[in-house]
Amino acid sequence: MAKSNNQKAKILYLEKMLRETGEHRVISMQKILENLEKQGIRAERKSIYDDVEVLRSFGMDIRYTRERPGGYYLAGESAGEEQLSEEPGLTAEAKDIRETKDIHETSVTGYRKLLEASAGTIKKEIKLLCAGAVQVEVRDFFGTAAEYKMKDSGDLTVTAELPENGKFYGWLTGLGGSVRILKPKKSAAAYRDYLKSLAKDYKGL
Repeated sequence: MAKSNNQKAKILYLEKMLRETGEHRVISMQKILENLEKQGIRAERKSIYDDVEVLRSFGMDIRYTRERPGGYYLAGESAGEEQLSEEPGLTAEAKDIRETKDIHETSVTGYRKLLEASAGTIKKEIKLLCAGAVQVEVRDFFGTAAEYKMKDSGDLTVTAELPENGKFYGWLTGLGGSVRILKPKKSAAAYRDYLKSLAKDYKGL
């Protein structure tokens, strides 16, 4: 497979890796990057965070645990006890060929849905609670397409289309505790995992 095609298939390789995980068998960010490197795909942590969010919006219940060994796993999945790595008699080359074949056998429908999710054509809503100090900035960010409601407390609730790009989390982090995600719970959990990942990167400095 050409390198350019490998780049396009990055999210599919990531999906396959996650489907081989379970609550007791997680995969670290470093291992994800190493496995992608073996397929000729150079990726940054930020792009993996974005891809995980796309897969979550597609319906995959991807979770992150800080317990050692820390990493990502797919809730409700088996731990992949019978995956290729444990099949006897297969050479490393045969395993690579088998893995590539598995990726190509992903259904056209599933691949199209993943692309739609990545492009933002599958629309989902997010609901935020905003303190008075940042309400103007929040209105500027979401514009007239969002629904705004002022509460008696002076806080503002915002219902808008869920942004799928990585810049949203960076923007949200810049607002500190003045903005809180109310719904959906998966987005709140994903943002929590994002913050934990950032904190972990700076641990020990």
